[in-house]
Amino acid sequence: MKKLTLFLGALLLLLSPHLPAQVLTVTPTFPTLDDTVTIVYDATQGNAALVGASPVYAHTGIITTTSSSPSDWKYVVGNWGTADNRVLMTSLGNNKYQIKYHVRTFYAVPAGVVATKLAFVFRNTDGSVVGRDVGGGDIFYDFAAPGGFQVSFLAPAQKGTLTDPGVAVPIQVAASSSVPLTLFQNGTQVAQNTGTSLNYNFSSNTPGKYDFVIEANNSGTLSRDTTSITVRGPVNVQDAPAGVRPGINYINDTTVILALLAPGKQYVYAIGEFSNFYPDPIGYMNKSLNGELWWVSLTGLTPGREYAYQYLVDGSLKVADPFSDKVLDPSNDNFISAATYPNLKPYPNGKTTGIVSVFQTNQAPYGWNDAGFQRPDKKDLVIYELLVRDFSAARNFQTVLDSLDYLQAMGINCIELMPIMEFEGNESWGYNPSFYFAADKYYGGKEALKTLIDSCHNRGIAVVLDMVLNHAFGQCPLVQLYWDAANNQPAANSPWFNQQATHPFSVGYDFNHQSSYTQAFVDRVMRYWVEEYHFDGYRMDLSKGFTQTNYGNDVGAWSNYDQGRINILQRMANALWSYDANAYIILEHFANNSEETVLANFGFMLWSNHVNNYNEATMGYLSNSDFSWISYKNKGWNNPHAVGYMESHDEERLMYKNLTFGNSSGSYNTRSLYTALERQELAGTFFFTVPGPKMLWQFGELGYEVSIDFNGRVGNKPVRWEYLQDARRYKLYRVWSELIKLRTSEPAFGTSDFTMEVGGGVAVKRIKLTHASMNVAIIGNFDVVTQNGTANFQNTGWWYEFFSGDSINVSNTSMNFTLAPGEYRLYTTKRFSKPNVTLSADPGQDFWASSGFPNPFSDQFTIAYDLPATGEVTVQLLDLQGRLIRTLQDNTLQAAGMQDLVWDGKDDQGREVAAGVYLYRVASGQLMATGRAVKN
Repeated sequence: MKKLTLFLGALLLLLSPHLPAQVLTVTPTFPTLDDTVTIVYDATQGNAALVGASPVYAHTGIITTTSSSPSDWKYVVGNWGTADNRVLMTSLGNNKYQIKYHVRTFYAVPAGVVATKLAFVFRNTDGSVVGRDVGGGDIFYDFAAPGGFQVSFLAPAQKGTLTDPGVAVPIQVAASSSVPLTLFQNGTQVAQNTGTSLNYNFSSNTPGKYDFVIEANNSGTLSRDTTSITVRGPVNVQDAPAGVRPGINYINDTTVILALLAPGKQYVYAIGEFSNFYPDPIGYMNKSLNGELWWVSLTGLTPGREYAYQYLVDGSLKVADPFSDKVLDPSNDNFISAATYPNLKPYPNGKTTGIVSVFQTNQAPYGWNDAGFQRPDKKDLVIYELLVRDFSAARNFQTVLDSLDYLQAMGINCIELMPIMEFEGNESWGYNPSFYFAADKYYGGKEALKTLIDSCHNRGIAVVLDMVLNHAFGQCPLVQLYWDAANNQPAANSPWFNQQATHPFSVGYDFNHQSSYTQAFVDRVMRYWVEEYHFDGYRMDLSKGFTQTNYGNDVGAWSNYDQGRINILQRMANALWSYDANAYIILEHFANNSEETVLANFGFMLWSNHVNNYNEATMGYLSNSDFSWISYKNKGWNNPHAVGYMESHDEERLMYKNLTFGNSSGSYNTRSLYTALERQELAGTFFFTVPGPKMLWQFGELGYEVSIDFNGRVGNKPVRWEYLQDARRYKLYRVWSELIKLRTSEPAFGTSDFTMEVGGGVAVKRIKLTHASMNVAIIGNFDVVTQNGTANFQNTGWWYEFFSGDSINVSNTSMNFTLAPGEYRLYTTKRFSKPNVTLSADPGQDFWASSGFPNPFSDQFTIAYDLPATGEVTVQLLDLQGRLIRTLQDNTLQAAGMQDLVWDGKDDQGREVAAGVYLYRVASGQLMATGRAVKN
């Protein structure tokens, strides 16, 4: 019922009579679906982006009673970015453009559809420049109201018009039929006429807000419309009270001070639900003595109520607050489920356009329970890079929280969340940020994010935020406040942004990190998330772009040593460490090693990309399989600050390339699923054991093989939690889990005394770690044929193979091994309990059957099991009463290793079984395993 009430409220706003600013002139004034309309677009109005453009095209649709929001256009006409003659407008001169059409025919609207508004934006030919309403919103025009009679203000241009003292403002009223019309100003009648129109000139020398009501007497029934005009007085110049900062300043439960940093602007109004989104004297902002900070105190607020608001700058630009921690988006919020964000405040449809900010006094503080949390040492980090959108089908923080058992069981001690601050749209990687202090509502509310981080800390898991401070995108108020529309770039006087990026591979709009304004903003952003949300640090996206040296498109020069860039990064780090001395800062840098060495020795960690090298090794190609650079020692760094990874969000998936391009020899083929997964076990053994922090990309531990380019590079990827039900994939998870737990629990894996023989062309690769607690020797065959190799143990005596539990008494440290393709051994001088993992080269005695996948299923259900030795296997399906439904295998001889079997959901008579829960039973000799299959 709550959702229905909100929807009906929004719909009533859509249906309420309100003609827009004079961006459009429409004839007839009150159109219907069956009229022929003439639309005249004035490019000097609205955002004025198309002034001087030619040709101009409309992009148009209609809003109906079935539209879920004002952005939910129906029956859209216009092929974006093409020279579409259907929507080509005729130039009338003076930046005015016209198009004429029969409404129902043009939009192909079926009978029975109830239309409420015409919807428009306008564009140049390729769509790179777009004409919109004031504030950047879509342009709407009302259809005639149901019932046949309507009265509306045609002018002034918009409700809540601003003017200066003594300036005349024409007021124009239109009615759909000839009736007596009466105009009231602040409750006093000022004009009257009988007819279909009324004109009046308003002028006043007294600053203030003037409310106008037009009454139309339609045979005794009064119809009304309202508007207002605010006469702007002089700006009050006065510094804000001590301690006031840009953004929302909560004074008490009924008072806030709103402050906007906007040097050089002439005047600013705070507009919002406290003023019906009109420029009202109560929101007229004071200007600081230095002319940079605009501020206003709002009193008499209702404690605990959420208020939507914006800033109206110089009478034309509406922007949200760049420091607000919650925003409402008219185009995207309607796609957020109530389960993800319960009771989300509805957008103030019909009141304003563009994104709005929200403040709320008297908020209950979150009760943190992580006071005893100790961050893992940098060298011990095992980071799980996670994109909330593609990690769970629900795409929210709550589902990540529900998955912490899984991550903790794997041994993960740090989660790196890809950007979660508000970005453009909902479906995104998050590298297109707009609001740097607001958690994106598509993933859940503030409370949900804090609960997730708190729960992580209580499990010993740190949380790092992927922070994007190289650039911002066009929705960001900092970009909009100083914009050069003629050149479609930040203006030369922008306090924060370069007009053009100083480096290659730029996206969005480039921050100038030498600007004191940018530095203050960056410092506040970085402090906010570690204090308000208890994040443990940051992964800095595209940190190599933090330079004011203009490299143009010269990628090579951009990567060279840049002392100015080092200075910028060190300044940022010192600011963060001044209030959180142990915060992690991980750079995505990829500059010359001479620069990275300085940064690593200063205390930064840096991404160390070894995707191609490890992937060549997993595919069985040796020449380019040198991954020795994963060692911080090989880089010449003083500390283990290289965050090595075999996969990241930004690289092709190893398993995809294994299965698509893998090498083979005879029956051994790395393109086979089981073999490809074994190659991932091998790679993991030579990855997690290397000293220094490590990172893995989500679901890599289950052999995720969907290409990065599926559905477009940044498009949604399928969530594959069913992999966990596949015994072959679960085995990889178990191997990596045991490796992670071993490295995080044993000090030997943090030793500085280690060597790696993993060069290109080397088939049998080796790693040796020497430490007082124990020695480690690892050997593996990355070829696709059997190879002989020497372990080169550090000492004689007893050594223990970690996975199999086998022990060997080494009398010759140059002991030789014959290794099958993909076979690996991890020897230690300390004995460990044998982990619950079955190796491909040594199946052991474990028999394990999966619970099957997918679960639930519709057409086919796969049962996978690991047979320890060749033998006869019986597989049966039963109902919950234990009655036999079908025998899939009956004492069938099968070879040792992974097997799978498909059930088509039918019984022994070939009949489709009913929806419900069924049991399967796998038996071989004395071994048996059971599981459930749920049929839809």
